[in-house]
Amino acid sequence: MRSLLILAFAGTAHAGGFGIPEIGVRQTAMGSIIGRPDDLSSIYHNPAGLVLAPGWNVYVSGGLSLLSTEFQLAPWDQSDKFLGVQPEANGYYAPVKPTRALGVIPMIAASAEILPGKLYVGAAVYVGNATGAAFDEHAVTHYHLIDGYVVAPQGVLAAAYNFGSFSLGASVGAVNVRVHGTRNVFPIINGNDISKITGTNPKLELDGSGWAPTWMLAAFGNPFHGFTWGVTLTGRVDATLEGPIKVTYSDDAPSPGDTLEGKQTTNQLLPWAFMGGASYDVSPNVELGGDFRYWLYRQYQTQHTDIVGIALLKALDTPKHDHDSWEASGGVRVHDLDALPGTDLMAGMLWDKSPAPSETVTFDQPSFTHYGVRAGARYSVGRYRFGASYVHYWYRVPTVTDSITSPPSNFQGSATNNIFTLSVEAKI
Repeated sequence: MRSLLILAFAGTAHAGGFGIPEIGVRQTAMGSIIGRPDDLSSIYHNPAGLVLAPGWNVYVSGGLSLLSTEFQLAPWDQSDKFLGVQPEANGYYAPVKPTRALGVIPMIAASAEILPGKLYVGAAVYVGNATGAAFDEHAVTHYHLIDGYVVAPQGVLAAAYNFGSFSLGASVGAVNVRVHGTRNVFPIINGNDISKITGTNPKLELDGSGWAPTWMLAAFGNPFHGFTWGVTLTGRVDATLEGPIKVTYSDDAPSPGDTLEGKQTTNQLLPWAFMGGASYDVSPNVELGGDFRYWLYRQYQTQHTDIVGIALLKALDTPKHDHDSWEASGGVRVHDLDALPGTDLMAGMLWDKSPAPSETVTFDQPSFTHYGVRAGARYSVGRYRFGASYVHYWYRVPTVTDSITSPPSNFQGSATNNIFTLSVEAKI
């Protein structure tokens, strides 16, 4: 019984969230930046594009992601007994919405032209993933997630060298991945009722953080007037997240408030990624462009966690079964119109295929295929350029009936996302 209890407590390796990789106004407004990275978010998307930033430059961008989601959980073995509610006529519990579901996407970057027309360098600090969600602790989701977030700030140095019709670039840096998760442990383990030991709602709290190096190789080309292209290779990151794991017995336990405490170490994979894009000026005032991104998530089959300080459990392997993921996006930029001098108008679309199969999707690590539209504008005045954009996602939330999580995460639902981004650029 004791070993089953500890296994249940360690069932969540780490808390995830809704990852939002939208950085910079050109990307969020048009969806095409790898093939023509004309602002300093190039350090994130394609550092070879630094050759498009002559002189000294500063760039500040900030994004806010606001998710609207609703889920209906399906009952599982003895869930009615401990939740104290009954399913509705459709066989699912009443719909539940998170009390918080948002992300922030900041970036600060600077660049300098070291050798005129040849060597360019840059530095940036950004957060490619700072997302989280929370549900009411009394909602039917409290055995799956009460509160969780992931924050992954990254600092990089980048350089690009211009060979004429093409340039080569690279970046190196470090990412700090920080995660947190809180949920209650469902007190039925392999058919055994452990509530007489832990109470009906023992609380699991888990934190982890770790540093890992990052790198990217990139190229950018302009073979003839009006056409540009770009490609990048991003290296695999294996981050080791370490932190405390704690379980507190609920108020109806024989020893309410008793705790089990230990430390966990989890290996978190960020896979190899290949990206490419191109842009073409169909007229002096109209640019068409598109990007394609491919992530080798096939490498993420199992998540491994080592645990110390808690008896009878030394390690945990959580199945993921991910497959490769890809995103296609593109759009149009209209610029330098006589009626709107100094103004760029942009719009685009995207399709993003999730790497996660339905049977391993959880509320602390949701990942859904989605499609979306985007629009925005930039305005230049003197040595400044201001930008604003809006992105709307529609998530294709599957009806999950084959969940292998514990407890099962069988559900149906819907979700959308609204991302707002502002930017300011200045030539020094």
